[in-house]
Amino acid sequence: MKTLQKSLLMLGLTPLFSLATMTTVKADLPFNYGKAASANYVDNTSDAANGLTNPYYFGGTIGTSDASSYCDGETSCEDSDTAWKLFGAYKFSDNLSAEGAYTSLGDMHKNGENADISAFSVNAVGSVQLTERFDIFGKAGAMRWSSNNTTGDRDGFGVMYGLGAKMRLSESTKIRAEWEQYPGVETSSSEDTDVNMLSVGVEVSSY
Repeated sequence: MKTLQKSLLMLGLTPLFSLATMTTVKADLPFNYGKAASANYVDNTSDAANGLTNPYYFGGTIGTSDASSYCDGETSCEDSDTAWKLFGAYKFSDNLSAEGAYTSLGDMHKNGENADISAFSVNAVGSVQLTERFDIFGKAGAMRWSSNNTTGDRDGFGVMYGLGAKMRLSESTKIRAEWEQYPGVETSSSEDTDVNMLSVGVEVSSY
């Protein structure tokens, strides 16, 4: 009977002894810190490459504006002027941004009257990378225009749109050229015109 009890005891202790031996051997093995570090490493470069780490940019452009129908039928008239713009944007991805801007569209003159035009705008901007250095983009959105006129100040809401291109100078700086149109700006109580703007400037990103 005692012999049977000893046999059963040994049979029960054998798996425990084997488990203890395996644990001891594993504990003595060197720990692979490099492998553990690589297993827990999170690659954030894809977000940075997509411009999502700090997805903001800002800048300004300067150029010329033209009020397309302002001088129709007039002999003494100036329908173009220096124009400039300040803008800032948030990038949702490499191809889509939301851009806000203030634009001074210049001062138009005819027959002793003048119209000083400006606008605030918010646009959706879609861009496509053509090469490593060049992008093209298009945009459309809403604007609030203001026209300070000798015949009475006017303001209103409308749509605007534009096309442009960018050349990358560095990781954070681009040269930007664009055409924009601001339709239906009232230059008096009885007249309105589409104002076009051509400009060149600099865009700086925050990453």
